[in-house]
Amino acid sequence: MHELAERYLGKALSAWGLDVEYVRAEGDTLYLADDGGGQRAVTDFVGGFGSLFFGHNHPELVARARALLDAGTPGHAQLSRRPEAQRVAVALGAIARRELGVDEPYEVVFANSGAEAVEAAMKHAELARVFRLRALAEEVDGHARAACDQVRAGTAAWSPVAAELTGGATAAEAVLEEVRRRNAEALGRAPEFFALEGGFHGKLVGSLQLTHNPVFRLPFQGLGASVRFVPADRPEEALKYAEAEQPYVLDLVVEDGVVEVRRRRVPFVAGFFVEPIQGEGGINELTAQQAERITEVCRAVDCPLVVDEIQTGAGRTGSFFASAAIGLTGDYYTLGKSVGGGLAKTSMLLVRGSAYVKEFELLHSSTFAKDSFSCAVTEQVLEMLERDEGAAYRLAAERGARLRGALEEVRAEFGDVVSRVRGRGLLLGFEFADQSESGSPVIRNYARGGFFGFAVSGFLLRRHGLRLMPTGSAPNTLRIEPSCTIDDAAIGRLAAGLRDICEVLRRRDALRLVHALTHADGPAPREQLRDYRPEPVPGTGTRTGPVVARVAYLAELGTPAALRRFDPSLAELDDATLRDFVARSAPVRAMAPCPPVRCGTADGTAVEVTVFPLLVDEAAGDAVGTLAADVAAQTGAARAAGHTTVVVAPVLRRLTGADAPTEVVRGPHGFELPPGFGADGDPGLLPVELAEALAV
Repeated sequence: MHELAERYLGKALSAWGLDVEYVRAEGDTLYLADDGGGQRAVTDFVGGFGSLFFGHNHPELVARARALLDAGTPGHAQLSRRPEAQRVAVALGAIARRELGVDEPYEVVFANSGAEAVEAAMKHAELARVFRLRALAEEVDGHARAACDQVRAGTAAWSPVAAELTGGATAAEAVLEEVRRRNAEALGRAPEFFALEGGFHGKLVGSLQLTHNPVFRLPFQGLGASVRFVPADRPEEALKYAEAEQPYVLDLVVEDGVVEVRRRRVPFVAGFFVEPIQGEGGINELTAQQAERITEVCRAVDCPLVVDEIQTGAGRTGSFFASAAIGLTGDYYTLGKSVGGGLAKTSMLLVRGSAYVKEFELLHSSTFAKDSFSCAVTEQVLEMLERDEGAAYRLAAERGARLRGALEEVRAEFGDVVSRVRGRGLLLGFEFADQSESGSPVIRNYARGGFFGFAVSGFLLRRHGLRLMPTGSAPNTLRIEPSCTIDDAAIGRLAAGLRDICEVLRRRDALRLVHALTHADGPAPREQLRDYRPEPVPGTGTRTGPVVARVAYLAELGTPAALRRFDPSLAELDDATLRDFVARSAPVRAMAPCPPVRCGTADGTAVEVTVFPLLVDEAAGDAVGTLAADVAAQTGAARAAGHTTVVVAPVLRRLTGADAPTEVVRGPHGFELPPGFGADGDPGLLPVELAEALAV
């Protein structure tokens, strides 16, 4: 079938071993179709990115959904009474009073997704600010007109400061015009938001501006609101910025017959967005002390505190609101994911009654929001959470503690490859140590390319039947978010799978990893892991002098022989498996550079040479244009890294249609590549061979 829906992503999934089709789901199990027409069970620890607190297709929720559909429940009845929505709002209010200790109600605005709830929060916060600006503008303008009237009537006189506003002119009209001009400028200041470094709040135009990861945000930065990011452990930086940037209006006040000029703050910060536990940012938990300081900053700046509970809320951390455990009380809350029970695509914005702007209801709408089906499913979810005095919350806390204990045992056993276990309840992160200097070139490449977590996830899926994913902004951290009914057997399988990949990483033996990611049939050619710790590279001793040039060599890496030389741990994989590895790696053809080698030159100085490999599937007929673009990208990366000379291997030049190279490629200070090195037919240029060929 010719694919047109996110083709590039599909190819990337293939490179990571994640290109599978799931055909059925229940509880914590997904079933994928196998080649024999059967189904293979996979234990799901992704949980719909936190959307499946009760698991896939919970029978009680499915029965409720079926009953709603069978009853002909209207999906589209906009601008009508929605009793299901009212019951959801009442239930959420009761939960908020219990967990947050607040007396005033929270008004509820319905949406379809977490990102849309964040967008609604941004819009509401800005509307509230606009209303405040209007009130302030009317007040100070009224004061200015009244002051000018008194001056005209002779019952008041300008103070020296007031007179200086117009350079000494004392005509009431001139002063009024200047005050209005300055106030209009201050009141027209564009709104700004604060958010925490590492935070994630969505990928729509507005919500994306609050997402810290520059990979996601920067290409679209010009489309949205202005956001200042501050560290969670130094939220006072937001206050310092606000004080430095604070705009003021001029307020003319008559005191004892003299018109004085007072400065009044203009509210320009629309809101401060925080997650009690950063999910996509790597499962980083906010502390009670940080929460208190963030709350103080919001009070000082006079802006609403928006608590994003889209991933953390609805029971996942052992309570409905994760923020309740650290004493964080927001003016706004955003909810999503699990509130729909995995069946309804719904979300909510909660706004404290005293901060709510009723006009928002006439200015904001969404076609699918607040539909009776989704609200009724959410109502069922809330009833299940609150049932038996919150038994589901207690179960989540107990299962989370059991799961974390198993992860901590693995970390203790593999402290050299596992950094930390983080999180609370059923929102946990398992962080691997940085593998960008691994002795295995394959593992090192995944780490340097930012795909390490995906490759590990593919390995766990293919070899152990475990579904995990890395967090979006911390690729070394696996997110673990199963349902509240995850059992000990599944936790045991997870621990076993993690131990297996940890052994692979510890020993730098990539055979087992590549075998799994290529979907190779049958067992790996060897099950015994070997130790491939890096050894000193010849030619890099201290006998070379100072580095006078940095040279990049772009080498093709496409044949089985070249791959075996590139990473010796792959030696026993057959040619078909290695060719499949190259073919599947096409979306990430440009591999991370190898460690540099230092080579002596004729004048006693040294040249540092770095190999930039490109996976080339020549047998599959790689498109010349695509390969040429990859060569150009690698060349640009090499020059950006400070390499003064870039040499492209002859095979790459031939495949891209470039002119044939000279037999000897000379560089500065007597450096040269020997004749025939890297010529057509050579299976690849590798760091050790490069050092041996060039070292003096």
